Amino acid sequence: MSSIVPGPKKKLEEEITAARSGAKPLDASALSPSAPRQEQLTGLDAFPESVRAAIEAEHTRVTALDTNRRKTADRAVPAVVASLDTLLIEITDSLGKPRLFGKPAAVAPSAEAAGLLGIPSDELDTAPGRGEHRTAVRTLKQLRGQLKDLESAPDHDRLTRLSTFTIRVAVALEAAPDAASLVPQALARFTQAIPDPQWAQAFPEKLATWKESLNS
Repeated sequence: MSSIVPGPKKKLEEEITAARSGAKPLDASALSPSAPRQEQLTGLDAFPESVRAAIEAEHTRVTALDTNRRKTADRAVPAVVASLDTLLIEITDSLGKPRLFGKPAAVAPSAEAAGLLGIPSDELDTAPGRGEHRTAVRTLKQLRGQLKDLESAPDHDRLTRLSTFTIRVAVALEAAPDAASLVPQALARFTQAIPDPQWAQAFPEKLATWKESLNS
């Protein structure tokens, strides 16, 4: 006896009937069979709430882009912008205020912190002075302004680079507090468009790296 496989419409009706009877929950993607199922994020408990919010928002955006749903990706931009803006404020706060007199105390940032920020160990700078500190704060403010521009006129390539950089710095600060002394250098590298391999990675690869940074 041959089995009959139900068509999409019949299958949808069966899904809805089963959900109404309480037999099984209805998968949201079942309402639109043409829409791909979105992979659920797991293992984010180790991230601070603000970082987790940025990762979740970015995941929604890039998933839509990867499945050729540009309008859905555009609708996800405001959530990405809001979460990244929060992180940029937190990064600014992590820099603290420069000393008014004298040189700042020398700090030898660890190779681990440099690695988290994508800075080659042989290119490490010493602790930034007041000039570098002011430049970093000004750059962070400019990045927040760029976010507003990207919200009104989405440029997904630029937003991917900015979100990758911002989340990476936030994760580095959480994993290695001494990374704060390297934020000015990381910002300088970003504004100079020095290539960062993480920009071109697929989202799952980036997320795996960020998770490893906090769990190591």
